[in-house]
Amino acid sequence: MTPELPLRHNVFLYESDDEYVERSAAFLREGLEAGEGAIVTNARAGLAGMRDALGDDAHRVTFVDVSQTYTRPARAVAAYYGTLLEQLRSAPSVRAVADMQLGPADEAFEVWTGYEAICNAAYAHLPAWVVCTYNANGLPDQVLEAVLRTHTDVLSDDWEPSQQYEDPRAVVRQVTPDPEPLPELRSFSVGDDLELFRERLARELVADRVPDATALEMLVAATEVAANAVRHGSGIESVRVGRSDGRFVCEVIDRGTGFDDPLAGYLVPRDGIGTGLWVARQLAWRLEFLHSPAGFTARLWL
Repeated sequence: MTPELPLRHNVFLYESDDEYVERSAAFLREGLEAGEGAIVTNARAGLAGMRDALGDDAHRVTFVDVSQTYTRPARAVAAYYGTLLEQLRSAPSVRAVADMQLGPADEAFEVWTGYEAICNAAYAHLPAWVVCTYNANGLPDQVLEAVLRTHTDVLSDDWEPSQQYEDPRAVVRQVTPDPEPLPELRSFSVGDDLELFRERLARELVADRVPDATALEMLVAATEVAANAVRHGSGIESVRVGRSDGRFVCEVIDRGTGFDDPLAGYLVPRDGIGTGLWVARQLAWRLEFLHSPAGFTARLWL
């Protein structure tokens, strides 16, 4: 059963570029005629084809080049959220056609399956109709299955509910691997002194020769996580840092019971949803949460 929310997050599986352009342009033009905003996201060639098809209406549409968007889910969610809000400043609702260009099913496939599920929760309160488009030619069965699990409706001859649609949190939890132990990290204690935490972490980053720009991102992200541990996790038990798989890692271990929300840090801050973990996800390459013998752990990767 599909959820009753302002957001409609659907999918269109197309067989040819002509089919993609024709049906996508018709979908957007219908919205423009009703006073809605319109967004197209695609690679450059796809954007050019849509501009031509929309003709005189193209100037009313926001075109987004996806080449720099699909870097990691947290940043993609934030980028699209900003684009949707920009349109909603001058329109009561917005339609978007977002082309997803994934390669063979691998680890990245599961990451972006999680992203599609996250969108259902991240934009749930927005009056938007987002249609993700996939080239069906050669689409592996497991990718097709994932598409049907993360979109409420599918366009064929008409819109039809997806019988495979699942709760976003269930999907994200399933595709997120359990974090592995990292025994090679070294520990230090700072109590609940956030200034001391920043100073000690800064020394560790310098000693590890982390470039200044990335070191600053880690300092900001880790401080947000540490402040969250003090505020909500009964204080900081210890901090662990070091390198794993060539990346700098910082773990903040608190004394609290932790939480079990796979969408933590992915939902845009608003009433009832704080900014700390959102900021950390934007800046860190990856943010993981795990229960360890030492306590509830937030692990940041650069």
